[in-house]
Amino acid sequence: MIDVQRLRVFRAVVASGSVQAAADHLGFTPSAVSQQISALQRETGLVLFEKAGRGIAPTAAAKVLASESEDLMESLNRLGGVVDHLRDGHTGTLTIGAFSSAAQFWLPTVAKGLRRDFPDLVLDLALNELGPETPGVGRRDLDITTEDADLEAVERPGYSRHVLAEETYRVAAPRGHELLTEWDHQVPMLALAGQPVIDNDYHGNTCTLIIRNACRAAGFSPRYVARAEDHHTALAFVAAGVGVTILPALAVPESMPGVDSRELVNPSPRRRIVVHVRDAVAGSPPVTRALDLLDEAVHKTVSRRAAAR
Repeated sequence: MIDVQRLRVFRAVVASGSVQAAADHLGFTPSAVSQQISALQRETGLVLFEKAGRGIAPTAAAKVLASESEDLMESLNRLGGVVDHLRDGHTGTLTIGAFSSAAQFWLPTVAKGLRRDFPDLVLDLALNELGPETPGVGRRDLDITTEDADLEAVERPGYSRHVLAEETYRVAAPRGHELLTEWDHQVPMLALAGQPVIDNDYHGNTCTLIIRNACRAAGFSPRYVARAEDHHTALAFVAAGVGVTILPALAVPESMPGVDSRELVNPSPRRRIVVHVRDAVAGSPPVTRALDLLDEAVHKTVSRRAAAR
């Protein structure tokens, strides 16, 4: 069994670049740090550092150990937080994962309601836009994700699945752009052929695949002129006149200086928004209440945006 404290000190030396720097960061003496490293090397049977000029450098084995221990240290830190919450008298923690626009427009309502009804509950909120393979996703009690509405539903082992909404995609363009003047309410996908497009999502994520398939069905490939991995930056580029961007309806602001949008059709790309609920906590009062609050937030947002458009 590897001693956790020695592992922490080792990781600090790797990250800091020297024993002296790690000692300064940890509040230890350099000799104490060296003793911890020596003990870890005996414990593992590995050579972790080697001479490099006047200092030391991690060996290949050390780099692997530092990398592979990342998830473990994150889990230990999370467990320490749970212990702190229990010591302070909190009754529990609810972990919610969400993509950025859901976190922005829906989760504040959920957090406010849960804070009112369960004042001792600690909320742990995390963005999940890299998908289910993101480290720690299996520990989320509620996980709000997206699916291609034209494909079969995907079930997640150990979770129940609840549909929150389905939404279309829109093209956001600089105010006064030819797409906005030529098409009053709906823009055919083919009208985007040749237009300068700003990418706004992680490659391989659900939205990227939905947009790619819709463009392919319309017989063209987008002409990307800029890539931004979040919709806020993409919209700022649109406002600056760099190009247009394609976004799900939830991510398009109801009003933004210099930007307007239209729904895309022929074909109409759509995504389904679902929440996965961990079976182990599905019947708990905070989870039940969180789902009710989430449904309320979704309904209010969808109704308000439909009325505005």
